[in-house]
Amino acid sequence: MSARQRRSDLDMANAVARGLNILPVRGRIVARRYMEYKRVPGRVIARVLAHPSQRRQLSAEQAVSEAITPSPSPDN
Repeated sequence: MSARQRRSDLDMANAVARGLNILPVRGRIVARRYMEYKRVPGRVIARVLAHPSQRRQLSAEQAVSEAITPSPSPDN
């Protein structure tokens, strides 16, 4: 694994992964705000949002996010 692919900060890696899980469900603004709240550096946020082809592969654990599961509507 190259140095670029190694993650030295697991908490930040998980925050970015959660932000990327939020992205398709809640949108770019909410994903960015979440990562900012988790103190992911702005340059990292900008890179992962602007360059999808350069994102690292999520682990199986990171690909699952209970926080973004859509809630059933009250009408159901």
